[in-house]
Amino acid sequence: MKTVNKELGQLITPTKLRRAGTEHYPILSMTMHNGLVDQKNKFKKRVASKDTSQYKIVKKNQLVVGFPIDEGVLSFQKLYDEAIVSPAYDIWTIKYKEHIDSSYLERFLRSPRALCFYVSKLRSTTARRRTLPKDVFLSLPVPLPQISEQKRIAGILDMADVIRHKREKTITLATDLLRATFIDMFGDPASNPKGWEWGTIRELVSEVKYGTSQKADVSKGNYPILRMNNLTYEGQLDISDLKYVNLTEADKKKYLAKKGDLLFNRTNSRKLVGKTAVYDLDYPMAIAGYLIRVRANEKANSYYISGYLNSKHGKQTLEAMCKSIVGMANINAQELQNIKILKPPTALQHKYAEMVHTIKLKKEKLLDSASQADVLFKSLSQQAFRGDL
Repeated sequence: MKTVNKELGQLITPTKLRRAGTEHYPILSMTMHNGLVDQKNKFKKRVASKDTSQYKIVKKNQLVVGFPIDEGVLSFQKLYDEAIVSPAYDIWTIKYKEHIDSSYLERFLRSPRALCFYVSKLRSTTARRRTLPKDVFLSLPVPLPQISEQKRIAGILDMADVIRHKREKTITLATDLLRATFIDMFGDPASNPKGWEWGTIRELVSEVKYGTSQKADVSKGNYPILRMNNLTYEGQLDISDLKYVNLTEADKKKYLAKKGDLLFNRTNSRKLVGKTAVYDLDYPMAIAGYLIRVRANEKANSYYISGYLNSKHGKQTLEAMCKSIVGMANINAQELQNIKILKPPTALQHKYAEMVHTIKLKKEKLLDSASQADVLFKSLSQQAFRGDL
C-alpha cells in the first residue's frame, strides 16, 4: 500500500489560544507512559496551581505537547470535550481529520524513529532544559499511508501496548503481594493485633557497620560498590548503575556485604532516608558510606527486619525520626538500633523469608516477560513506520 512522507507541519496547525479564565474544567496532567490523565484520578492531592485562569483549554482530539519531548511526552486529548492543561504546554489541531487518524499520529510521534529525531535536534547544553524549536518539530517527516491503514497499524500497536501495560501492572501487584504477605503473617505493626512482644532492632542484630568513604570510580576497582541509589524505596536492590572501589584485605571485613545482610540508607532526603533492602546476591559487593550494613543474630531474619522497615508503619516511623531535619536527613547506627520492632517467633520470620524468595522468583519471571513485551512493542513500532507491518 502506498505511503507518502509529509512534514508534520503539513498535518497539524497551532490551536487558537483559549484560557480557562474563571470557568471550571477538568485539569489534565501529562505523563510519560500514559499521556494525558485526569489529575484527580492520578494524584491524592491537587498539583495544579490554585489559580488556573491562565491554563490552556484543549478540546477532544487536539494534540498536547509537553517536555522533555525526547521522552515522548505528548498526547492527544481523548478524555473530555474540553479540559485544561498547563500554560507551558503547546496545543495543536489536525488539519485534515478525514485523512489522519490521531491514534496513528500519536503512536508515530512517540515512536523510536521520532524520538531519535527529537534527540538529534534538541538545543541547549543543560539536559533537562533542552528544547525543540517549533519549526524543527514541524519539519519531522511522517510516513502517512491511507487512513484505513493508519487505523489498522494503530490498532495493532494499541493491542501490543495493552499487553505491555498488563505485564507492568502484574509486577506492581507482585510488590503489593509482598507487603500484604508481611501484614498477613505478622499483623499491622501499628496495632499489633497478634500481640507480639515489642523490642528494639538492637536485640535482633549481631553487627552494625558503616560503609566506606572511599571515592568510587566508574570503571576502576576490584569490587563493585553499592550506593544509596542502588536501594529502591520499595525495598529492592537495583544494580543497573554500579561504580567500583579498591579494597584491601582489611577493608573487605569492614565494607563487603554478603548474602543475607540488611542494607540501610542512613542519609538521604527525609522521604527517602531509611531505604532498606536485603543483600541477596551470591557474590560480595562493597557498600558506600551512606549505607549501614546490618547482620541479624540467631533471634531474627534480615528479611523480617527489612519487611518491617518497609511496611507503612515502618516508613512512617523512619520519616518521623527526621521531622526536624531540613534538606538531607540522617539516621545513624545508634538511632537505627533503637527503633522499636515487633519480635515474632524466629521460625515465623524464617518462613516469611521463604515467602519473599518465592515471590521474588515469580517477580523475576514477570520482569523478563515485561522486558520481552517491551521489545515486541518497539519492534512492531519500527516495522509499522517502515511499512513492514
